[in-house]
Parts: sequence; C-alpha cells; structure tokens
Amino acid sequence: MREQRTPRPVSGPRRAGARAGLIVLGIVAAAVLAPSAPVRRAVAPAKPPRPAPELARIRYWTAPDHTRLVFDLTGPPAGDPRYRFADSLTFEVYLPMTRKSPAVTTEFVGDSLVADVFPAVSDSGCAIRIRLQRATTPLGFFLAAVDGNPDRLVIDVPAPVNPEVEQAITRRVTELKQSKKLIVAIDAGHGGEDPGAIGYRRLQEADLTLAIAKKLKAQLDIMPGVSAVLTRSGDYFIPLRNRVDLARRYQADLLISIHCNASRDRDATGTEIYFLSLTGATDEAARSVAEKENAADLVGGVSPDTGDDLLSILFDLRQNDTIRRSSELAEVLIDAVGADSRLVTRGVKQAGFVVLKAPEIPSVLVETAFVTNPREAAILKDAQFQAKFAELLANGIETYKNQHLRANSN
Repeated sequence: MREQRTPRPVSGPRRAGARAGLIVLGIVAAAVLAPSAPVRRAVAPAKPPRPAPELARIRYWTAPDHTRLVFDLTGPPAGDPRYRFADSLTFEVYLPMTRKSPAVTTEFVGDSLVADVFPAVSDSGCAIRIRLQRATTPLGFFLAAVDGNPDRLVIDVPAPVNPEVEQAITRRVTELKQSKKLIVAIDAGHGGEDPGAIGYRRLQEADLTLAIAKKLKAQLDIMPGVSAVLTRSGDYFIPLRNRVDLARRYQADLLISIHCNASRDRDATGTEIYFLSLTGATDEAARSVAEKENAADLVGGVSPDTGDDLLSILFDLRQNDTIRRSSELAEVLIDAVGADSRLVTRGVKQAGFVVLKAPEIPSVLVETAFVTNPREAAILKDAQFQAKFAELLANGIETYKNQHLRANSN
C-alpha cells in the first residue's frame, strides 16, 4: 500500500514568487488579448510653398545684328511664358506667377532695334512690354542658372536682313583679298551676358580682351601688308562657332583669340599661348583652361554641338597642315610677348578650344595674364600695358608673316 503524502505548504518566499509570476502572466495575457491601440506617428511639418520667382533685374546688350534683353529671375520660372504682338511694334511677354521687384522699372534701350522695356504687375503675374524700333520677330527662351548667372528669360531681337549691309561686307572681303594683304581675325573673348573670368577688384575678362583686341587691330592696320578684322567690336555675346564663321567669312589668314587667365590661387601668374589639340590637352591645367573658355556658350544659351564635324575637321586640318602652322605662330608670339619684363611666360600648350577649330586658318588663343592675380590684374587694366602687349603681338605676327613670305619665295 502506497503511502499518501500530504503536500507541504509553500514557504513564504516561494509563495511570493509564484504569486508574482501569476501577476506577470496576467499582465501579458491582458496585453495580448486587449485590442491594439492606434500607433501615433510624428507628422512631418509641411514644407512651406516655394515663393514665386521675382523679376529682379533687366539687362541688355546691342550687337550689330541683334539686341539681347535679359530678365534675371530669383528662381526657376513658375510657368511657361506667353508671347504676343499687341501691334506691329509692340511685343509683349507674360510671366505667370511671377512677382516684380520694386527696383525694376522702365529700361530705356534706345538702340536701332529696341526703344524701351516696360515691366508691369498684375494679380497673376508679370507683364513685359517691349517697344520695337523696327518690325521684326523677337525670340524668347529660358536659361537655367549657371556660373554665377541667375535663372533668366532671354529675348533676342534680330535685325531685319539688310541687303545693303550684306553687299558692303562682300565688297570689303573682295577688297581685302585683292589687296593680297595678310588678313588677321582678332577675337576678343567673351562679351555681353558672358563677362568671362571675374578678377581682382571685379575686373571683367570681356572688357580687358576687347580693349587689347582693338589696340592690336590698330597696330596691324598700320603695318605694311597686313589688315585686321574684329569678331566683335563691342560688349555683346557671340557663340564660339560664330566667331570661327566670321573669321572664315572674311577669309582670314590667321585667327588670334585674346583671353585672360584665372585661378583660385591668387598667386598664379604668367602668359601662355595655345594652339588646337585633337587628341587631348597638354596637361590638366590646359584642359581646365579649355573647359573654362569652351563653357562660354553655356552662359549665352547655346546648346553643346551634338553634330560636331570632328572627322572632317581632322581631315582638313591634316590636309592643310594648319596645326603645324598654328604651332609655329604660337612659338613666335610667345617669344615676342616675352620681351615685356613684367610678364612671366608659361610657354606654348595645346588643348581642345572650340574657337580654334577653323580648318584652313592657323589659329592661336592667347591667355594674356591672370586677372585673378592682384599684380597682373593691375597691369591688365592699364591702357599703356594693353597698348604694349598689342604691339608685341603685332611684332610677332610680322615676324611670322616675314618667315612665311621667305618660305614661299624659296
């Protein structure tokens, strides 16, 4: 017979532990069986609506064949502009959801194409009235912010085709070729909406290059057997390809493109002369300079050339030996400008500059000095230095001409 044992009562501590365990299980069970409460998530604060863009400034430039009007905005446009003619000489642009700065008022242009520009506001946007001097059809487009330039609306007002002007250019070209002079196309880099490098004390490259280009033309025009033409004679924008086309239209024998160098290093100094490379830049610095100069079209609103006729350029350049002659011209010019003791010459280099791609014209690009260097900026601004630099370039061109005259006579 099995002995029955009476269970012993649980001692105090064990009993307390068991009771605690039951309480925990009860709490867990209640939590599981209870309906789940909605989870409260932090709501992100709503982003404030982007302020409407504001018409902040009106700028304009007059070129021989067009007037460019630029309307600077404080942000991307809020809607597509609408264009219409109120009458034959009044062109209107409406910018929806755009405010106007109180500082922006009527702009009196007064050139041969545009009389004035009057901006006005309404409840739903900004209206711009452009009074024309002659009947023509303006072209409008937006440019996104780039290289320190803001978002902007551009209106190009083209000059009507003038047969008399075209005939005068044709006569001038014929006279130049019949004179059998050496024709030098001088290209002042940048211009208009594209100021180029901004140097020490806000000096603009485009102003300096035009000043030197005009002085070089004056030097060459008094030189026997030489005549010069400018790709631009004022402060206006010309696409890079158009500069080459102008040189070719005048049947130039040489193309000299004038520029100023720039660097984040304020101590960078020196003069260098480039000719075209079809295979790559001489070094990283040369590649950087070419990219800076080639970016001028982006500032002015010219799309990159998707149909670059590189193969024909390669063929023509090699066929005509233009690169070799460009190299010779660059060497002669760097020796000539080295006569100025104020300059440090950095030698001759190669890079893929768009403005040097004239297949039949020996072409060089002259980086006169560093506009970002305080000392060189001061001499670049000096009219006497500009005249001296132009004189040295002219001496180099004369040396090159005489060398090739002797070579052709042999």
